Amino acid sequence: MTRPTTARRSRTPLATATLAAALVVAGCSATPPTDETADRKSVTLINCGADATYDVPVERVVATSNGANVGTILKVGGLDKLAAVSLNANNDVVMESIFGPGIADVPHLEGSSITMETVLGADADLVVGSYSGLFKGASGVTPESLQANDIASYVISDSCRQGGDAPDKLGTMDPWDALRADVENYGILFGTEEIATAAGTELDDRLRRLRSAPRPATAPRVLIYDSGEEDLYTSGGNGAPNGIVDVAGGANVFADVDNTWFRASWETVASADPDVIVIMDYKKSADEVQGKIDAIKARAGLRDTAAVRDNRFVVLPLAMFTSGYPNIYGAEELRKSLEEYGLVPASGIDFTATLGR
Repeated sequence: MTRPTTARRSRTPLATATLAAALVVAGCSATPPTDETADRKSVTLINCGADATYDVPVERVVATSNGANVGTILKVGGLDKLAAVSLNANNDVVMESIFGPGIADVPHLEGSSITMETVLGADADLVVGSYSGLFKGASGVTPESLQANDIASYVISDSCRQGGDAPDKLGTMDPWDALRADVENYGILFGTEEIATAAGTELDDRLRRLRSAPRPATAPRVLIYDSGEEDLYTSGGNGAPNGIVDVAGGANVFADVDNTWFRASWETVASADPDVIVIMDYKKSADEVQGKIDAIKARAGLRDTAAVRDNRFVVLPLAMFTSGYPNIYGAEELRKSLEEYGLVPASGIDFTATLGR
């Protein structure tokens, strides 16, 4: 829901304003330069349960924290709005295989080095981030510090804080509802509402197709393996991975954890006895995935799980599993793999139209 209001600010260049004033003082009959922001308006959106007002359409967006969320921006037609992204450049091929060319030409930032100086240098009028990423505040960039610099912020809906007695816990809505909220809001922010509406309809159609697929009496237990040595960084019941696993016909072994991403002990992981392990591919090196598989097979306890015994691993890009439009592609890829392993019944779904194979 949006509520139009009067514009909050103008980004008219100082030189333009000074020139216009000089023409009036001189009594010149020339027409003052057109204010480039005259056709902008303010809208109030709901972001993480609170009203947030923006001047739209936004023109220069710095998108951080989450590669899949960059995919959402691309899906709703926001490529030309991107001033910079914190997407790992090795994931450009993933994004371009789904959304077409262009993202490789956008300046890429190192996620760990994004500071207020970086944001100001990009001349951003909107910064997108998450409370599990940039907006943690380690580099000094938060919604509050951005507001102090007259820059708007948008919190990726999947990462909203629960607040109350659990201020550090994230996730306040169903992950697919969170994605829908971002699709709709980005369409409004970028002035691409029609494209966003079509994207939302496509998402719902593909989710409906997956949810109507036959399921086994007992869903296969799925472990999300992100990273970790002393313990495992994995996904609980509130994040995008849980939604992906669920619609694919599986059961996240940590679905009962009231958080998005969290750390689990190896003992807990082993006791969960997963039927299949989904390995997140960061696309950082050629031997990354094999290194993770070798580490799993070498670890006492894990090597005795059903997934490792039967060599059931699914490798998918991390950029499909953080919250964003690529999630639906990740869900279809996982369903396809579960069917190939015989862990769920054949659905008869032809995935070639969306996955290309």
